[in-house]
Amino acid sequence: MKALTRIPIFSYNTIATTLITDSKSLEIKFRKKFINFETLFELESILAWCASHPEVQSLYITVYGDHFIQGIDPEELKTLPEDKLKKILQKLSTISQSIFCLPQTVIMDLKTSARGIGLELALAADIRMAKENAVFSFDHLTQGLTPTCGVFSFLAPYINQNVMRSLLLSGSEFNVTTMNMLGGYCDTTVVANDLLKQIYAQAPVARMQAKRGILSDNFTHDINPKIEVERKIFNATAATSDYTQTNPFMTHTEFKEKLQQEG
Repeated sequence: MKALTRIPIFSYNTIATTLITDSKSLEIKFRKKFINFETLFELESILAWCASHPEVQSLYITVYGDHFIQGIDPEELKTLPEDKLKKILQKLSTISQSIFCLPQTVIMDLKTSARGIGLELALAADIRMAKENAVFSFDHLTQGLTPTCGVFSFLAPYINQNVMRSLLLSGSEFNVTTMNMLGGYCDTTVVANDLLKQIYAQAPVARMQAKRGILSDNFTHDINPKIEVERKIFNATAATSDYTQTNPFMTHTEFKEKLQQEG
């Protein structure tokens, strides 16, 4: 009888998880392209399990359908209380940080697109895959939000700041070539199973030590103040409640008046 190579593990509503035994990898597959609090709770639980199981060599994170994470569902976003929105984004920031520190090599398959916080999450991966025609966007500002999952803090040393500034402040869609210029290199030719087996062929200790070496200078206690500044920038933006509206958004003068009233 042929041994099983794909074994379902855990039982979650928003994420499917499968152990791939011939490459000692874990497939993490989002059921929908939008993030909610339940999804983040489930993902955080899975990553905590991964942190305590270094015998798993790699994580393959993808999604059902053609689009990787597109952020929060726009209709749900408009109804979120400010405190809940902050909790969602704070948890996603923590998850992005943990991806950096996991003993596994983390691969994300972005398929045809990633947007907003989904794009930030993708930039936290060790390896990215995408279709040749994939498109991406930092669409935070159009939604009345700012990045809060590392672009202003722990991701900054790994991305081209001039490219990021242009893409964020314009909100323009961009292709794989520009994504590579940003520093989020995407492989458009690799086959997932081949890549997982290639990682499995590596010496586990050498692989984990290499990942530690990559992070040693940049992901230290010195990064904590930058993460806190990023959080404060987001909180100030969320206080406008612009994320619940469409244009016209709150003006700078109105924002100053609101701060004075609350002060």
